[in-house]
Amino acid sequence: MKSYTIFQKSDDETVNNFLDWMRNQERGVYRAALRELGALKKLRPQFMQQKPVEEQFAWLKKMLSWKPAETIADHLLQVWLIRKHETMLIGFIEKLGIPHNGHGVVDELPETLDADKLKEAVDALFAQYPAGAVSVYLHMFQNQTEEGWPELQAILDSDPRVTIK
Repeated sequence: MKSYTIFQKSDDETVNNFLDWMRNQERGVYRAALRELGALKKLRPQFMQQKPVEEQFAWLKKMLSWKPAETIADHLLQVWLIRKHETMLIGFIEKLGIPHNGHGVVDELPETLDADKLKEAVDALFAQYPAGAVSVYLHMFQNQTEEGWPELQAILDSDPRVTIK
């Protein structure tokens, strides 16, 4: 699932929590996103920056759900996952036995995933983190290879805890 589709299918609470965190913790990235997305619609940056936060969030969700904004959406989700949810990323890949740099960044992804380890890792994520954040992460992890992994796709398609279908 592409990043813009993740925004299309995510619930408002997950997207608003994401945007609120970006706005408060990654102000430069948030402003750059407003500026870049505004440029796609030929809007001046001040136009959106002067809007109330609720209107900014609604507009950002709409824009990040738009296919031409895929690169921006992808970047924002990566920043959010790596900086806010580093422990989630590390816990998941460690349960899968995937070597990483200590911060959840992987140099080489496996060709296959052990179904039992994957189920255990996914169960641990849903036990510890909000379902919306876990769902976003699992979809983004699936995007790390061109075809993804059939074992993970089966979970994304059938697990009722996954909020993005």
